[in-house]
Amino acid sequence: MEIQQLSGALGGEVTGIDLGDLDDGGFEALHRALLEHGVLCIRGQDITPDEQIAFARRWGEIHDHPYLATLPGHPEIIEIVKEPGERNRFGAHWHTDQIFTPVPAMATMLLAKEVPPVGGDTLFTDLYSAYDALSDGMKRLAARLATFNLYNKQADRSRVMKAKVTAPETPAEPAIHPLVRVHPETGRPALYLNDPRVTRRFDGMTEAESRPLIDFLMAHCTRPEFTCRVRWAVGTLTIWDNRRLMHLALDDYPDHRRVMHRITIKGTPTVGLEQARVAA
Repeated sequence: MEIQQLSGALGGEVTGIDLGDLDDGGFEALHRALLEHGVLCIRGQDITPDEQIAFARRWGEIHDHPYLATLPGHPEIIEIVKEPGERNRFGAHWHTDQIFTPVPAMATMLLAKEVPPVGGDTLFTDLYSAYDALSDGMKRLAARLATFNLYNKQADRSRVMKAKVTAPETPAEPAIHPLVRVHPETGRPALYLNDPRVTRRFDGMTEAESRPLIDFLMAHCTRPEFTCRVRWAVGTLTIWDNRRLMHLALDDYPDHRRVMHRITIKGTPTVGLEQARVAA
Protein backbone atom coordinates (compact mmCIF):
# COMPACT_ATOMS: atom_id res chain seq x y z
CA MET A 1 0.00 0.00 0.00
CA GLU A 2 1.22 3.47 -0.91
CA ILE A 3 -0.29 6.83 0.09
CA GLN A 4 0.35 10.06 -1.83
CA GLN A 5 -0.75 13.27 -0.08
CA LEU A 6 -3.42 15.18 -2.04
CA SER A 7 -2.67 18.67 -0.67
CA GLY A 8 -0.78 20.45 2.07
CA ALA A 9 -3.82 20.48 4.35
CA LEU A 10 -5.39 17.04 4.05
CA GLY A 11 -6.14 14.05 1.86
CA GLY A 12 -4.35 10.89 0.78
CA GLU A 13 -4.49 8.93 -2.49
CA VAL A 14 -4.14 5.21 -1.76
CA THR A 15 -2.92 2.58 -4.24
CA GLY A 16 -1.77 -1.03 -3.98
CA ILE A 17 -4.60 -2.36 -1.83
CA ASP A 18 -7.65 -4.58 -2.47
CA LEU A 19 -10.56 -3.75 -0.16
CA GLY A 20 -12.21 -7.07 -1.03
CA ASP A 21 -9.22 -8.95 0.45
CA LEU A 22 -8.10 -6.76 3.34
CA ASP A 23 -6.46 -8.28 6.41
CA ASP A 24 -6.49 -6.76 9.88
CA GLY A 25 -3.08 -5.17 9.43
CA GLY A 26 -4.17 -3.48 6.22
CA PHE A 27 -7.32 -2.17 7.85
CA GLU A 28 -5.37 -0.77 10.83
CA ALA A 29 -3.04 1.00 8.40
CA LEU A 30 -6.07 2.55 6.65
CA HIS A 31 -7.54 3.57 10.00
CA ARG A 32 -4.35 5.38 10.99
CA ALA A 33 -4.18 6.99 7.56
CA LEU A 34 -7.75 8.29 7.81
CA LEU A 35 -7.01 9.89 11.18
CA GLU A 36 -3.90 11.49 9.68
CA HIS A 37 -5.28 12.63 6.31
CA GLY A 38 -9.01 13.09 6.96
CA VAL A 39 -10.02 11.73 3.55
CA LEU A 40 -8.64 8.72 1.65
CA CYS A 41 -9.11 8.26 -2.09
CA ILE A 42 -8.58 4.52 -2.69
CA ARG A 43 -8.02 3.67 -6.35
CA GLY A 44 -8.75 0.59 -8.44
CA GLN A 45 -11.47 -1.14 -6.37
CA ASP A 46 -13.48 -3.75 -8.29
CA ILE A 47 -15.71 -4.78 -5.38
CA THR A 48 -19.29 -5.98 -5.10
CA PRO A 49 -21.99 -4.28 -2.98
CA ASP A 50 -21.57 -7.04 -0.38
CA GLU A 51 -17.82 -6.40 -0.23
CA GLN A 52 -18.38 -2.66 0.13
CA ILE A 53 -20.81 -3.31 2.99
CA ALA A 54 -18.33 -5.68 4.67
CA PHE A 55 -15.59 -3.04 4.42
CA ALA A 56 -17.92 -0.41 5.87
CA ARG A 57 -18.78 -2.62 8.84
CA ARG A 58 -15.11 -2.79 9.82
CA TRP A 59 -15.39 0.91 10.70
CA GLY A 60 -18.56 0.57 12.75
CA GLU A 61 -22.30 0.21 12.53
CA ILE A 62 -23.85 1.42 9.27
CA HIS A 63 -25.92 4.58 9.56
CA ASP A 64 -29.32 4.52 7.86
CA HIS A 65 -30.16 7.84 6.20
CA PRO A 66 -33.59 8.81 7.53
CA TYR A 67 -34.85 10.27 4.23
CA LEU A 68 -33.19 8.53 1.25
CA ALA A 69 -34.13 5.25 -0.42
CA THR A 70 -31.53 2.50 -0.87
CA LEU A 71 -30.12 0.12 -3.50
CA PRO A 72 -32.54 -2.79 -4.14
CA GLY A 73 -31.36 -5.83 -2.21
CA HIS A 74 -28.75 -3.81 -0.30
CA PRO A 75 -30.47 -1.48 2.16
CA GLU A 76 -27.11 -0.31 3.54
CA ILE A 77 -26.21 1.42 0.23
CA ILE A 78 -27.71 4.60 -1.20
CA GLU A 79 -27.35 4.75 -4.99
CA ILE A 80 -26.93 8.36 -6.12
CA VAL A 81 -27.63 8.76 -9.84
CA LYS A 82 -27.48 11.86 -12.03
CA GLU A 83 -28.70 11.44 -15.60
CA PRO A 84 -27.57 13.60 -18.55
CA GLY A 85 -29.46 16.88 -18.64
CA GLU A 86 -30.34 16.88 -14.95
CA ARG A 87 -29.14 19.54 -12.56
CA ASN A 88 -28.58 17.34 -9.55
CA ARG A 89 -27.88 19.49 -6.50
CA PHE A 90 -27.27 16.59 -4.11
CA GLY A 91 -24.34 17.64 -1.94
CA ALA A 92 -23.66 20.73 -4.07
CA HIS A 93 -22.95 22.94 -1.06
CA TRP A 94 -20.36 22.77 1.71
CA HIS A 95 -21.55 20.42 4.44
CA THR A 96 -20.66 17.64 6.85
CA ASP A 97 -22.91 14.58 6.67
CA GLN A 98 -25.72 14.03 9.16
CA ILE A 99 -25.07 17.12 11.30
CA PHE A 100 -28.87 17.44 11.41
CA THR A 101 -29.11 14.27 13.54
CA PRO A 102 -28.45 14.10 17.31
CA VAL A 103 -25.65 11.54 16.75
CA PRO A 104 -24.13 12.32 13.34
CA ALA A 105 -22.19 9.98 11.09
CA MET A 106 -18.55 9.21 11.82
CA ALA A 107 -17.54 8.57 8.21
CA THR A 108 -18.96 8.44 4.71
CA MET A 109 -17.74 6.36 1.77
CA LEU A 110 -18.57 6.71 -1.91
CA LEU A 111 -17.72 4.12 -4.56
CA ALA A 112 -17.66 5.43 -8.13
CA LYS A 113 -19.61 3.14 -10.46
CA GLU A 114 -19.98 5.49 -13.44
CA VAL A 115 -18.32 8.89 -13.89
CA PRO A 116 -18.29 11.65 -16.53
CA PRO A 117 -15.21 11.96 -18.77
CA VAL A 118 -14.35 15.19 -16.97
CA GLY A 119 -15.86 17.02 -14.00
CA GLY A 120 -17.87 15.75 -11.07
CA ASP A 121 -15.00 16.15 -8.60
CA THR A 122 -15.50 16.48 -4.84
CA LEU A 123 -13.80 19.14 -2.71
CA PHE A 124 -12.94 18.65 0.97
CA THR A 125 -11.87 21.19 3.59
CA ASP A 126 -10.04 20.61 6.87
CA LEU A 127 -11.82 21.96 9.95
CA TYR A 128 -8.80 21.32 12.19
CA SER A 129 -6.86 23.87 10.16
CA ALA A 130 -9.81 26.26 10.10
CA TYR A 131 -10.06 26.21 13.90
CA ASP A 132 -6.31 26.56 14.38
CA ALA A 133 -6.26 29.66 12.14
CA LEU A 134 -8.83 31.57 14.22
CA SER A 135 -7.72 34.35 16.54
CA ASP A 136 -7.60 33.59 20.26
CA GLY A 137 -10.62 35.83 20.83
CA MET A 138 -12.69 34.05 18.20
CA LYS A 139 -11.66 30.66 19.61
CA ARG A 140 -12.95 31.72 23.04
CA LEU A 141 -16.26 32.87 21.55
CA ALA A 142 -16.66 29.76 19.39
CA ALA A 143 -16.05 27.44 22.34
CA ARG A 144 -19.13 28.88 24.08
CA LEU A 145 -21.51 28.46 21.11
CA ALA A 146 -23.69 25.58 19.93
CA THR A 147 -25.33 25.26 16.52
CA PHE A 148 -29.04 24.66 15.83
CA ASN A 149 -29.25 22.35 12.80
CA LEU A 150 -32.41 21.46 10.89
CA TYR A 151 -32.76 19.33 7.74
CA ASN A 152 -34.73 20.88 4.86
CA LYS A 153 -36.58 17.87 3.48
CA GLN A 154 -38.53 19.87 0.91
CA ALA A 155 -35.31 21.27 -0.58
CA ASP A 156 -33.85 17.78 -0.91
CA ARG A 157 -37.09 16.54 -2.44
CA SER A 158 -36.61 19.03 -5.29
CA ARG A 159 -32.81 18.62 -5.46
CA VAL A 160 -32.41 14.88 -5.33
CA MET A 161 -34.86 13.27 -7.70
CA LYS A 162 -32.64 10.29 -8.47
CA ALA A 163 -31.79 9.64 -4.83
CA LYS A 164 -35.49 8.91 -4.27
CA VAL A 165 -36.13 11.05 -1.22
CA THR A 166 -38.57 9.20 1.00
CA ALA A 167 -38.96 11.76 3.76
CA PRO A 168 -42.32 11.68 5.53
CA GLU A 169 -44.33 14.83 5.81
CA THR A 170 -43.71 15.08 9.55
CA PRO A 171 -41.37 17.97 10.45
CA ALA A 172 -37.67 17.22 10.85
CA GLU A 173 -36.30 17.37 14.38
CA PRO A 174 -33.49 19.85 15.13
CA ALA A 175 -30.08 18.78 16.41
CA ILE A 176 -27.86 20.88 18.69
CA HIS A 177 -24.06 20.48 18.46
CA PRO A 178 -21.04 22.37 19.82
CA LEU A 179 -19.53 24.79 17.32
CA VAL A 180 -16.08 23.55 18.40
CA ARG A 181 -16.10 19.77 18.37
CA VAL A 182 -13.36 17.63 19.90
CA HIS A 183 -12.43 14.64 17.78
CA PRO A 184 -13.07 11.51 19.88
CA GLU A 185 -9.98 9.66 18.62
CA THR A 186 -7.35 12.38 18.18
CA GLY A 187 -8.51 14.86 20.82
CA ARG A 188 -8.05 17.76 18.38
CA PRO A 189 -10.61 20.59 18.20
CA ALA A 190 -12.34 21.38 14.91
CA LEU A 191 -15.03 23.80 13.83
CA TYR A 192 -18.29 21.93 13.28
CA LEU A 193 -21.05 23.49 11.20
CA ASN A 194 -22.79 23.52 7.82
CA ASP A 195 -23.92 26.40 5.67
CA PRO A 196 -27.25 28.09 6.60
CA ARG A 197 -29.29 25.54 4.65
CA VAL A 198 -28.82 23.27 7.69
CA THR A 199 -27.01 25.27 10.40
CA ARG A 200 -29.84 27.75 10.80
CA ARG A 201 -28.59 29.66 13.84
CA PHE A 202 -26.74 29.40 17.13
CA ASP A 203 -28.63 27.92 20.06
CA GLY A 204 -30.27 30.68 22.07
CA MET A 205 -29.88 33.25 19.25
CA THR A 206 -32.03 34.33 16.32
CA GLU A 207 -31.23 33.59 12.69
CA ALA A 208 -30.61 37.30 12.05
CA GLU A 209 -28.16 37.48 14.95
CA SER A 210 -26.42 34.27 13.93
CA ARG A 211 -26.13 34.69 10.17
CA PRO A 212 -23.15 37.12 10.03
CA LEU A 213 -20.98 34.81 12.13
CA ILE A 214 -22.12 31.67 10.29
CA ASP A 215 -21.30 33.36 6.96
CA PHE A 216 -17.88 34.43 8.25
CA LEU A 217 -17.05 30.96 9.56
CA MET A 218 -18.17 29.24 6.33
CA ALA A 219 -16.01 31.59 4.26
CA HIS A 220 -13.12 31.05 6.68
CA CYS A 221 -13.48 27.24 6.72
CA THR A 222 -13.43 26.98 2.94
CA ARG A 223 -10.31 29.02 2.29
CA PRO A 224 -8.33 27.36 -0.53
CA GLU A 225 -5.33 26.52 1.64
CA PHE A 226 -7.52 24.26 3.82
CA THR A 227 -8.86 22.19 0.91
CA CYS A 228 -8.09 19.24 -1.34
CA ARG A 229 -9.79 17.86 -4.46
CA VAL A 230 -10.72 14.25 -5.32
CA ARG A 231 -10.93 13.44 -9.03
CA TRP A 232 -13.07 10.37 -9.53
CA ALA A 233 -12.50 7.31 -11.72
CA VAL A 234 -14.56 4.14 -11.96
CA GLY A 235 -13.51 1.93 -9.04
CA THR A 236 -12.39 4.80 -6.80
CA LEU A 237 -13.66 4.43 -3.23
CA THR A 238 -13.29 7.55 -1.12
CA ILE A 239 -13.85 7.52 2.63
CA TRP A 240 -13.84 10.66 4.76
CA ASP A 241 -14.03 11.61 8.43
CA ASN A 242 -17.11 13.79 9.01
CA ARG A 243 -15.81 14.71 12.46
CA ARG A 244 -13.12 16.98 11.02
CA LEU A 245 -14.08 18.12 7.54
CA MET A 246 -16.75 19.38 5.16
CA HIS A 247 -17.16 18.49 1.50
CA LEU A 248 -18.75 19.86 -1.67
CA ALA A 249 -19.83 17.92 -4.79
CA LEU A 250 -19.22 19.87 -8.00
CA ASP A 251 -22.12 19.92 -10.47
CA ASP A 252 -20.14 20.71 -13.63
CA TYR A 253 -21.03 17.78 -15.91
CA PRO A 254 -24.55 18.57 -17.24
CA ASP A 255 -24.39 16.25 -20.27
CA HIS A 256 -23.10 13.08 -18.61
CA ARG A 257 -24.25 10.33 -16.25
CA ARG A 258 -22.74 9.77 -12.80
CA VAL A 259 -23.50 6.87 -10.42
CA MET A 260 -22.17 6.57 -6.86
CA HIS A 261 -22.77 3.98 -4.12
CA ARG A 262 -22.78 5.64 -0.71
CA ILE A 263 -22.56 4.21 2.82
CA THR A 264 -22.32 6.20 6.04
CA ILE A 265 -20.94 4.90 9.35
CA LYS A 266 -22.57 5.72 12.67
CA GLY A 267 -20.72 8.04 14.99
CA THR A 268 -20.80 9.00 18.65
CA PRO A 269 -22.39 12.00 20.43
CA THR A 270 -20.57 15.25 19.81
CA VAL A 271 -18.36 16.63 22.59
CA GLY A 272 -17.47 20.31 22.80
CA LEU A 273 -14.19 21.87 23.84
CA GLU A 274 -15.50 22.99 27.22
CA GLN A 275 -16.97 19.52 27.91
CA ALA A 276 -13.66 17.88 27.02
CA ARG A 277 -11.74 20.20 29.34
CA VAL A 278 -14.06 19.41 32.25
CA ALA A 279 -13.81 15.66 31.57
CA ALA A 280 -10.02 15.88 31.48
